[in-house]
Amino acid sequence: MKGYKGYLYVNALSSLGSRMDLIASSALIFTFADSVYWLSAFFVARQIGGMMFSMAAGILADRMDRRRAMLISDIGAGLAILLVLLYPHPYVIVGAAFVKGMLYSLFHISFQASLPQMFGKDALVNINGLTVRLESIVGIAGFAFGGVLTESFGYGVVIAFDAATFFVSAIVLMRLRWENDEQQGTDHGDVRQERGTASRFWFGATYAYLAKHPLLLAVSLLAFFEALSTASHNYGLPFLAELFVPKDAVLHGGMWSLMSAGAWAGTYLASHLRSHQVASLFAASFLLAIAISLSFAGSQLWIVLLFLGLAGMFTGIAQVCRNTILQGAESRIRGRVMGVQNTLSRGGFFVGFLAGPSAVGFLDLSGMVILAQAIFAGGMLLLLSYLYMNRKNV
Repeated sequence: MKGYKGYLYVNALSSLGSRMDLIASSALIFTFADSVYWLSAFFVARQIGGMMFSMAAGILADRMDRRRAMLISDIGAGLAILLVLLYPHPYVIVGAAFVKGMLYSLFHISFQASLPQMFGKDALVNINGLTVRLESIVGIAGFAFGGVLTESFGYGVVIAFDAATFFVSAIVLMRLRWENDEQQGTDHGDVRQERGTASRFWFGATYAYLAKHPLLLAVSLLAFFEALSTASHNYGLPFLAELFVPKDAVLHGGMWSLMSAGAWAGTYLASHLRSHQVASLFAASFLLAIAISLSFAGSQLWIVLLFLGLAGMFTGIAQVCRNTILQGAESRIRGRVMGVQNTLSRGGFFVGFLAGPSAVGFLDLSGMVILAQAIFAGGMLLLLSYLYMNRKNV
C-alpha cells in the first residue's frame, strides 16, 4: 500500500512536468515562422491523438497487463519528448504532441482501471480524492513554474525535465507489482463467451455491458456534456480576465489557481459523501453549471472570483464521485468502459473549442458560456430521466 501511494506522488510529478512542458513547447513554437498556425496544430494534435486512441486504449487496458501498458506509455512519451529536443522542428513537435495524446489515453485509462487492485475498493473515495488534490496542486504550480523556468533557463531545460519525469515514473513502475485479481477466475468464462459470439467486437461487448448497467452508461455520457461546458469557460476565461484587467495575464492565471484551490477543497467534501456518490455527482454538476454561469454574468470582480472558486469546489467533488463510480465496473471490462468515457470527454472538448468562437460571434461572452451550461444542465436532466426509468437496474 505504501509503495502504491508513493507512486501517486511520482505520477503527480510527471503531470507537473507535462504542464511545464506545455509552456516551454509554446515558447519554442513561437520561434518558428507561422507560429500561430503551428500552435493551433500543436493543441489540435494533442486532442485528436487522445480522442482517436481512447477506445483502443480501453481494449489494451483490458487485454494486457495494465502495469505494462503504463510502462509502455511512460517510455514512449519520454522518447517522443526527447525527439523534440534532438530535432526542434514544427513537424516533430506536432507529431510528438499527437503521440503524447495517444499515450496519455493509454496511461490514464490503465492507471484509473488499476486503482481498485492497488488500493482496494473500500479506499477508492480517499484515493481518488488524493489524486484530484495532487492534480489541483500541480495545476496551481505547473504553469507558473513552466513560465519562470523557461524564461530563466530556456525551453530545452524544461522539456528535458518533462522527459525525465516520464522515465522516473517508468523506473518506479518496474519495482511495483499488483494483481489483476478480478480478471482471474470466474470472469474468464464471460470473456470467452464474448469472444465466441457476434459481440466479440469490443464495442459491441462494451455497449452490451453498459446497456445492462445504466448508471455507468449515464456517467459516461455525462462526460460529454461536462467537457462541452468546461471547454466554454476554458475558452472564455482569458477574455473574462481581459474585461477587468486589460493586457495582464496575472488575473487569468489567478483565476485558474483559484479554481484549482477550490477543487482541492472539494475533494475533502467528497470524502464525506461516500454513500451518496450518484446524488453527489449530479448535484455537484448542477451547481457547477450554475456557478460558472454566475461567474461570467458577474459585473464585479469579487463576485466573479467567488463563483469561480465555488465552481472549482464542485468540479473536485464531481471528479472524485465520477472516478469512483466508473471504477466500480468489473475489472475484465473496466478499461473499455473508461475508454468510452474518455472518448466522449475528449469529443466534448473538441466540439466545445470548435463551437466557442462561432458562438461568441452571435452571442456575447457570457451568453456563449451560459448557453453551454444550459446544454450541460439539459443533458443532466435527460440522463436523470434515463436513470429514473431504469431505476430497478441502477
